[in-house]
Amino acid sequence: MRTLALVAVLLMARAAVAEPSAEQAAYAKAKPVFAKYCASCHTKDGAKATAKKLDHFDMTTYPFGGHHAMTMATTIRKVLAIGGGKPTMPANKKGAVKGDELALIAAWADAFEAAHKGDSQHHHH
Repeated sequence: MRTLALVAVLLMARAAVAEPSAEQAAYAKAKPVFAKYCASCHTKDGAKATAKKLDHFDMTTYPFGGHHAMTMATTIRKVLAIGGGKPTMPANKKGAVKGDELALIAAWADAFEAAHKGDSQHHHH
């Protein structure tokens, strides 16, 4: 019994020191920004969420769900105008994500794409 307890403690200690992936670390930093600007429409408990919005992109849990989840980094760059253009989101306050908050989202998008290079890309119009 003692050996089993020791093994359990060692496994928990090993898990505690495991480094999160670059994508997970970037998401942890960007999560408050997603919560502030995106959650009202793109989480199951969001006040403005609809079945259609969640079917396309659901950020209730991570990794994100919805049939656009694997292309979401590209989409987020476009709708927030990361790299140029005119922002189209958040729907109620276009262009509200800027400065350091926008940089955190951009860093997540970069880390997400780096982690998922070669994954099949699904497009929907």
